[in-house]
Amino acid sequence: MCGIAGEICINGRSHSGANWQYISDLMQRRGPDDDGLWTAEDKVCTLVFRRLAILDLSPTGHQPMVSDNERYTLVFNGEVYNFRELRKKLEAKNITFRSSGDSEVVLHALIEWGRDALDLFNGMFALAFYDKVKRSLLLARDHAGIKPLYYMQTPQGVAFASQYDQILAHPWRQGLPVSHDALALYLRLSYIPAPYALLKNTHMLEPGSWLEVQSSGAVKQGKYYSFPQYQIPSISGNEAYEAVNAAISSAVKRQLVSDVPVASFLSGGIDSPLITAKMREFSNSSIEAFTIGSGEEATDESTDAAIYAKEIDVKHIIKHVTSNEALAMLDNVIASCGEPFGDYSSFPTMLVSQIASEKYKVILSGDGGDELFWGYTRRAADMINHASGFKNPYWQRNAQWALKKVGLLDMPHALRRYSTFGHWQRDKHTHLSESLLGNIFTKLPAWPDSYPVFNYMGGETDASAQWLRWNEFTCHLNMVLLKVDRASMFHSIEVRVPLLDREVISIATKVDWQSCLDIKNMQGKLPLRHALTRYTSHQTSAKRGFSIPMGDWLRTSLKSTFERALLDRTDILGMELDRNALHKIYKQHMSGQIDLAWGLWPLLSLSLWEQQHFLSKH
Repeated sequence: MCGIAGEICINGRSHSGANWQYISDLMQRRGPDDDGLWTAEDKVCTLVFRRLAILDLSPTGHQPMVSDNERYTLVFNGEVYNFRELRKKLEAKNITFRSSGDSEVVLHALIEWGRDALDLFNGMFALAFYDKVKRSLLLARDHAGIKPLYYMQTPQGVAFASQYDQILAHPWRQGLPVSHDALALYLRLSYIPAPYALLKNTHMLEPGSWLEVQSSGAVKQGKYYSFPQYQIPSISGNEAYEAVNAAISSAVKRQLVSDVPVASFLSGGIDSPLITAKMREFSNSSIEAFTIGSGEEATDESTDAAIYAKEIDVKHIIKHVTSNEALAMLDNVIASCGEPFGDYSSFPTMLVSQIASEKYKVILSGDGGDELFWGYTRRAADMINHASGFKNPYWQRNAQWALKKVGLLDMPHALRRYSTFGHWQRDKHTHLSESLLGNIFTKLPAWPDSYPVFNYMGGETDASAQWLRWNEFTCHLNMVLLKVDRASMFHSIEVRVPLLDREVISIATKVDWQSCLDIKNMQGKLPLRHALTRYTSHQTSAKRGFSIPMGDWLRTSLKSTFERALLDRTDILGMELDRNALHKIYKQHMSGQIDLAWGLWPLLSLSLWEQQHFLSKH
C-alpha cells in the first residue's frame, strides 16, 4: 500500500515546476518505508511514489518501477492478490522477473496486454503507467474504488495524486474556481462522490475506470468494470449460500498473502466476524483482532465482539475510549481528509486504525457486505415493499391521496411525498432537508443533473431491489471506502476488504435478493449469516455499527468550536451563509428535542476543512 502522484505535460509545454518533494511529503503517512521520484528525459512526465512495504520488502520492490528497456515506468498503489497466477502466464511468455511482489507483475501485465490487463487484476489499486515512446500516461483505479485517485485536467496538462490536498498543492490549480456541482453534492451527501472533486477541472477517477493522456493533448477515457444495475439471478437458497461461502474463503486466502503479519478489525456485527473466522481457519499462526468500545449501550459492540473472538479463538484487543479521547482526535480527523468529508464515523475508524497500527501494517476488514447483500435493512425493506406503488404516475398518486385521507385507500406517505423511487432513496442519504439547506445557504447550488445515480422511477419489485443494491454499491460504498482509506492511511496501515474481491462480487450479483434479505424478520446478509454459523453459535440480529455521541458533543464539548467555525462566519467556500437561519437550526438541536448531528457535523467539518486545507493553499 502506497501513495502516488505525478503529471504529464501536453502540447509541447514544459514541466510545471511543482514542488514534488512537498507533494510527496503530503502522503508520507501512506508510505513511510521508501520514496521515489522519476522524471522523463524530455521532462514531459513526472512520477512520484511513497511506499508502505507489504510484499517483497527488498529494494527490488522500489518504485517508480522502470522496465528493463526503460520504455515503461509504473507507480502503483495497492495490491493485486492474483499476481502469482498472472506471473505464471507472463513467465510462459518468457518474461523474467527480478522481484517477488505484485508491482512488477502489474508492470509487465500492462506492457503485455495494455488496458486489457486492468480487468485481469483482482485487487485494490490506483496506478499510473507511462510509455515514453508513445508519450502517453495511463491512469486507472480498481473495480470497486477501494483506493482513491484524483486528477486535474488543465491546458498545461494532467496532474494526479492519491490525495486531494496534493492536487491543491500543484501549481496548475491556481485560479481554478470551486465547483458548484461538487458543493451541491457535499451538502446533500456529506462527501463528494466520483467523478467530482472540489475545484472545477479536478475529478476523482471513477471505480473501474481508466484515463489515458497523450502528450499531444489527446485524452481517452473508459470503464473496464461496471457493477450491474440489473442481472437476472441464477442462484438462490442453499446453492447461493454455498457459493458465497466458497467465494469468501477463496478471497480471504488470497488476501492473507503478505510478507508482514496480518490482523483484523472485529465488530459485533456479521461481516468482520466472518472474515476473522476465515482468517483463523486458513492461518497457520494465531490471529489478533481489534475492537473499540464506547462504554455506551446504544453504540458499544465490544461485548458482542468479545463473544465472537472467544468462539473463533483469536486474541482479542479491546480499547475502550472516552469522549475526551475521541474529541482529542478532531484535528487529525480533519487532517486525514484531503477534501471535504462529513461522516463522523471517521472518528471510530481513526481510533481503531490507530490502535492496530501499533503492531500491524495489514488489516482485514468486513466492509462491503452491507452493500452487496442488502445489509441496510431499515433502508431497503420498506422501499422494496412499496416499490410496485411507483408504477402509477406521480399525478395519479397525488389524486389517490384524497382517498387515503377518507379511509378508502391504504397508501404509504412515501408514494405521495416522492415523485420517484430514486428520489426516495436519495432522501434517505441526504443529511439536511432541502428546506433547511435553502435557509442556511441563500444561493444553494442545485443538485447536478450530471450525477444521475438516483434517477430511477421504480415499479417492478425485483428490479427495484436490485437497483437499490446497485445504488448502495455505486454511491454509499464510495463514501465508506474513502473513510476507511483516509483513516487507515493516516496511521500507515493497509486495510484489505475480502468481501469486495472480484470473485465474491461476481457470485453476489448472481444471487436472488430474497435469498439475502428477509423483510418479514428484518434481516439482511443471509448468505453471510449462514456462513458465520459454521464458526459461531452467537449472532447479532440488529444492525448497529459503532458510532459516537456527536449530538451530545455538539451541545457540549464542540459547542464553542461550532459557534466559532460557523456562527461567526458569513460564507463557506464562497457560499453565502445565513447565520441567523443556522443559529435557529442549531438552537433546535441544543434544546435536545431533535438531533440534527447528522446534518450539522458535515457543515462543521466543511468549515474546519476549509480553514486547515484550503485557505492556506488558496
